Amino acid sequence: MRPHGMLPAMPNLPRLRPRRTVRLAAVLLLALAIPLAAAHADGLKLRRVMLSAAGVGYFEYAAEVTGDATLGLDVPLGEVDDVLASLVVFDADGRLAGVSLPGRDGEAAAFAGVPFGPAALASPLAYLNALQGVELSVQGPRPMTGRLLRAEPEPMGEKRPPRTRVSLLTAQGLQQFVLEEAEGVQVADPALRERIDAALAALRGQAAQEVRHLTLRTEGSGARSLRVAYVAAAPLWKTTYRLVLPDAAGDKARLQAWAVFEDVSGTDWNGVELALQYGNPVTFRQALYRTYFVERPQVPVEVLGRILPDVDTGAHPVAAAAAAAPAPSGAPAPLAFRKSSAPMAPVMAEPAAAAATPEGAESTVFRQPGPVVLGAGQTATLPMLDRSVPASRVWLVQEGRAHPLAAVRLVNDTGASLPGGVLTLYDLGADAAFAGNARLAGVPAGGTRLLAFAEDLRTGVDWRTSQTTTLASLTAAAGVLHIQRRERTTLRITLTAPPTESRVLLLEIPRRDDSTLVAEGEFKPSEETSALWRVPVELSAGGTQTVVLHIDRMLAEQTTLLQDSPVLTTILNEQGLPDAARAALAHVASLRSAVAARETERARLTARRTTLEQDEERLRKNLAVVAAGDALHGSLVRALAADEAQLATLATEEAAAEAALAEARAALQQAVQSLRI
Repeated sequence: MRPHGMLPAMPNLPRLRPRRTVRLAAVLLLALAIPLAAAHADGLKLRRVMLSAAGVGYFEYAAEVTGDATLGLDVPLGEVDDVLASLVVFDADGRLAGVSLPGRDGEAAAFAGVPFGPAALASPLAYLNALQGVELSVQGPRPMTGRLLRAEPEPMGEKRPPRTRVSLLTAQGLQQFVLEEAEGVQVADPALRERIDAALAALRGQAAQEVRHLTLRTEGSGARSLRVAYVAAAPLWKTTYRLVLPDAAGDKARLQAWAVFEDVSGTDWNGVELALQYGNPVTFRQALYRTYFVERPQVPVEVLGRILPDVDTGAHPVAAAAAAAPAPSGAPAPLAFRKSSAPMAPVMAEPAAAAATPEGAESTVFRQPGPVVLGAGQTATLPMLDRSVPASRVWLVQEGRAHPLAAVRLVNDTGASLPGGVLTLYDLGADAAFAGNARLAGVPAGGTRLLAFAEDLRTGVDWRTSQTTTLASLTAAAGVLHIQRRERTTLRITLTAPPTESRVLLLEIPRRDDSTLVAEGEFKPSEETSALWRVPVELSAGGTQTVVLHIDRMLAEQTTLLQDSPVLTTILNEQGLPDAARAALAHVASLRSAVAARETERARLTARRTTLEQDEERLRKNLAVVAAGDALHGSLVRALAADEAQLATLATEEAAAEAALAEARAALQQAVQSLRI
């Protein structure tokens, strides 16, 4: 067995063979009359489709071929990027010779070798004038050969239709003919005719803007099966569920899953093998069907003796390829519907066949048991699953709501992951069979989900909330006081069951990562999510129960005892502060007050000294301008002497105040460093 064929480089499309005679009318018809081809595959038939929850689809075509074969496949323009990125050919006994398709921007390249562009095809007059200087051969009543000078319209007469007069420079000189009277006009140069023919063929291919035709060539011998597959964008398939609630405690619920999907591929699905993938694979797009040019640096022209070698960036040995992972031993058995031992009446109809559900490492695939027929553009819904699953009734009490939500706890024992979707619930034991709708998040095999589907107006819930903050702990070390306060939110929830029915309630209490739940009495949380605690409460018919729950959150704070802070005063006012701690902190507070008093006294003396120094400066300035014999001079001298005496006394007081402040600070420092609480 040879390995599956993969994609080589895309070869150019084969050119069309030039025609011997190209009449102008035929040229224009070829250029302008371009029908849009419908999507189809020559010999390739769509056989398998897998729709992924990631928004893509796997499309697989098959064909029976013999020997060398050329196959065609039309692809919508919007899917070409995906096809170029993912196209794979499976041919165990053949080889892939090549895959080609028209270029996205091939029009400019196709017309590069002809003396006109696509705009010249607007009319015969424009086409001819674009060929000025080209040698033309004219067939008709006046045959001639020459180089085209110009074509121009003749003025219209009363009884004469519009005509076009064409001038040629021939070996006999300037000659003219009327285009409408000629039997044919063709380019004399066969090579130029071939290039024009190829340009028009390329223009025809570009006209089918919504479709690109892929040509696949394979080489082989004998009859064999060939498959071609690719991955392209596809609409999301959706999941809906029907759930019949259990009649009594211990009974199972009946769960049916249905898939809703569309065929927007443009191709009818006739007997297609359909699979639905539930998972989240990585998908992306890359614009491969576009022309890119790389910016290159410009370097000087090299002369002998000047070279520009590449820079060596180092090398490393090629690592050995990792061994391929072993294939899975086999898929799980299909999920067959099992009837309950006590089926409800009426009974929900079973599907004709259950979908096979292989569970993989990254995804679950729901494979339809039989071929699917669906027309292009149509929507279908098919059963994926029909099982009896463990389920129990429960009522969810959510914060602030006056009534609980009726819910069912569903256990996924199907052996496969269930996709997310919307459920319609039925209660066949009630007068109104419809019970409500619920949303199901994706459930792994063995997982459990709570599905809330209706409000229970017969069960009452009364909420009362209060909040307090108390001192939880107090420690002191290295002069830092560490404080923890407990912020407690108290919930008082009163529950009242209907007079004739019992209830199994789950109180859903919001939680935070830094909080804890403390319940009074017998009520304890049974489970938690990232955002909720759930506390079970059972009520008998007509019963009333009050549940008291505390949500505690610890708030941490710290303060430096050497600094003046109102925190210490707040702590001393706490009611639950132990006596020993209160006495130690009161001693620190008194020492801090003594330091504050000494600092105030020192500040007062400093301010007094500053005032006296400013007064002395004023007296000295006045003495400088008053004569020595003047009476004012003596007064100024006496005032200056008095200030000096006060400054001397103030210096002694400041020294004493500084010493007292240092002593108070030392006492506070010693008390703070030795404090342990």
